[in-house]
Amino acid sequence: MIDIHSSSLEMQKAITALRRGDGRSTEFLRLKSAIKSFQNIRLESTYKDLLQDKATHLACRFFLDQLYCTHDVSLRDHQVERVLPKLERLLPGGAVETVRKVIFMDYLAETMDDELTNFINEEEWFSDTSLQEKAYIDAFRRQGQFSLREKQIFLVQEVGESLRKLVRLPFLGGVMRMTRGAAQKAGLEDFHNFLSSGLQAFSALDKPTLFFQIIQEREISLLEGIRQGTLSKFP
Repeated sequence: MIDIHSSSLEMQKAITALRRGDGRSTEFLRLKSAIKSFQNIRLESTYKDLLQDKATHLACRFFLDQLYCTHDVSLRDHQVERVLPKLERLLPGGAVETVRKVIFMDYLAETMDDELTNFINEEEWFSDTSLQEKAYIDAFRRQGQFSLREKQIFLVQEVGESLRKLVRLPFLGGVMRMTRGAAQKAGLEDFHNFLSSGLQAFSALDKPTLFFQIIQEREISLLEGIRQGTLSKFP
């Protein structure tokens, strides 16, 4: 059973297996991919104001393009598995804990997407796109993973605050620039780009605490709307 106390490598291997779709049908994986695309579009709509703000644009795009993305990240997953043991030996304790939280947050998202797919009818989902929003909200309510979603939402702020502390380390930016060539030679370019874009995104935030507070408040409000049955469409 994977939880926050599991090793980072164990969590990453579980993520890889979920994304690969071990034991899942082609139809299931097609539907899961479509649901991920729906969620990505929903997030773009919910955070349109933050995406349009120069101070928060990069951080928003990092979440949408790197953490809650719709493209294939199997190469990056493989690279993460390769580098994790060595990375955790080299990084300071606080940075290792941040890596663990990022991976656990990714695991929660992938697990919930996998479970949610079981509650959505494939034929209905693809037959009428105008009904997808209602189908998604109804499925989420029936899934009933409200406490797990709350944990995921609060983890976003924890991870964000941890990353904010990391980007303050004076040597980190220089290390990332110096290791780009080595990462390419070692076949770790996707993972290196992921780290670099994250550092760039969060270092650009003028008011990081407010940024994560906005995300937390909006997502908790939406979750409560689904739980109470009062949410009929996403903002």
